Amino acid sequence: MKRTQVSDLIFWTLWIFTALCVTAGYGLIREQEALARDVAGYLDRAEQALSAGDWAAFEQAVAQARTAWEDARPWLSFFTDHDPVHEISDTLLEAQALARAQDPAAWGPLLVARERILILPERERLLMRNLF
Repeated sequence: MKRTQVSDLIFWTLWIFTALCVTAGYGLIREQEALARDVAGYLDRAEQALSAGDWAAFEQAVAQARTAWEDARPWLSFFTDHDPVHEISDTLLEAQALARAQDPAAWGPLLVARERILILPERERLLMRNLF
C-alpha cells in the first residue's frame, strides 16, 4: 500500500467516524425531545388536575411522569450531564410527595420539573451558545 493510500484511508475513516458521531448525537437529541414531550404531557395533565382540585388525578399524573422519567434515566445518565438529570428526578420526587400530602405548594416543583425537562434537549444541541 502506498503512502497516499494509507493517508486517504485514515482521512475517510475519520470522516466516517465523525459523521457517525454527529448522527448519534442528533439521534440522542431526538430521543430526549420525545421523552420531554411525554413527561411534559403528564405534567400538563397534572397541572390541569391541580387547577381543578382533583388531587387523585394530580397524584396519578405526577406518578406517571416520574415513572416515565425514571425508566429513561439510566440511558439518559449515560449520555447526558448527571446534575440536570438528578435535579429533575429530585424535583419530580418532591412534586409527588407534595401531591400525596395534598399540599397546594406542589405547583412550584411541578413547573420547575416541566421547565427543566423541556430545556434538557436544548442543552445538548450543537449551538454556539452551548459551545462557548
